[in-house]
Amino acid sequence: MQLIESLCIKNFSSYRKDRKNCGVQHQFRNLFKDKPPKEDMIVHTADSHLGITRYFKIDPETGLNIRLLDFCYAFREVIDFVVENKPELFLISGDLFDKVNPTNFTRKFVQKEFFRVSELKVDTFIIPGNHETPRTRGVTNPLALYMSIPHIFVGLKPFEKKIGEYKIYGIPYTENPENHIKKPEKGYKNILMLHTTVEGSKLSSERYMSFDESSILPSQVPEYEYIALGHIHKFQILKERFVYPGSLERYDFSERDDDKGFVVIDEDIEFVKTTTREMINFDISCENKTGFEITEEALETLEEVDEKIIRDTLEGNLPAADKKNINYQKIREKANSALYFILKDMTTSEKIPDFREEKLLFSPKKELKNYLETSNQSFVYEAGTKIIDEVRGV
Repeated sequence: MQLIESLCIKNFSSYRKDRKNCGVQHQFRNLFKDKPPKEDMIVHTADSHLGITRYFKIDPETGLNIRLLDFCYAFREVIDFVVENKPELFLISGDLFDKVNPTNFTRKFVQKEFFRVSELKVDTFIIPGNHETPRTRGVTNPLALYMSIPHIFVGLKPFEKKIGEYKIYGIPYTENPENHIKKPEKGYKNILMLHTTVEGSKLSSERYMSFDESSILPSQVPEYEYIALGHIHKFQILKERFVYPGSLERYDFSERDDDKGFVVIDEDIEFVKTTTREMINFDISCENKTGFEITEEALETLEEVDEKIIRDTLEGNLPAADKKNINYQKIREKANSALYFILKDMTTSEKIPDFREEKLLFSPKKELKNYLETSNQSFVYEAGTKIIDEVRGV
């Protein structure tokens, strides 16, 4: 394990250079390169999901998951920015890790990055998200490892902390965050850190709210100067002070068209893009086509896919006889140069509605109410809300 870790750290710089030539969009920019450090600058990030293993391909030199390294590199870009600009506050609003038991390599990587920030005495505040919060007793939150590092404050429980003219209120992920939100103290620049869903926030095209997911209304939050949010992976600003920086890399195909990055507050709110690996979906209509034609069309989509994450989605009505003539093996072989390839067959014998358009996000009960009103079935709303309460254990 030590050998793997040393190899990865040694080759991280060359890995960064290689990314520029392997389907990775490098759009990182230093907004304040020519300015001296400013005491009122804040850097806000969330949803780094370090340790992720989906869409994996093993690096033959290090033996590590290349996609895992993508997320590490994106996080390092944030740390590089913090080190260069020395903001007064650095906020991490949950889901630093993708799971509650990250590997030793991932833990050590984060520790070294935090040491860089700590040496500059940048006050850093971290709250846990749902991904790293243990669900069973006796399991330690992986963020506890960093609680002894100077200037790194990990709030495993709701907290209040004063730093100069700022007062930071942090609430770790919980199903009922509104129960822990306090009234801000006058005379300070009050900042609230939450990892939750704010009603009215937008999700990406293929993602929807689960029935066990809680949400809060903007009206439930007192007048804080800034609400540093995490949980939603899409960058957005709600009502001028509720800010989701979004995730640092593309978590799945629902985020393939989203810009990724973090937020810098320096008089204005600025969004800084991070490096991301290209994730491309090709929709292939199979209507009135033979299996041979569909195969050729799929092969054409795979001409320039080196080190990219690719998905070919077959859609539409397709008779069984034509489906048998699709050469799935040939299509997969053509995609060998991609970092990861998915061939998703959604062909059907009858048409189904497409619900993938972007939508505003509401609570499960509000979603149910909207649906029942549009389908003229409001009379079952009360029964439906009881079921939702039972599922959520309310």
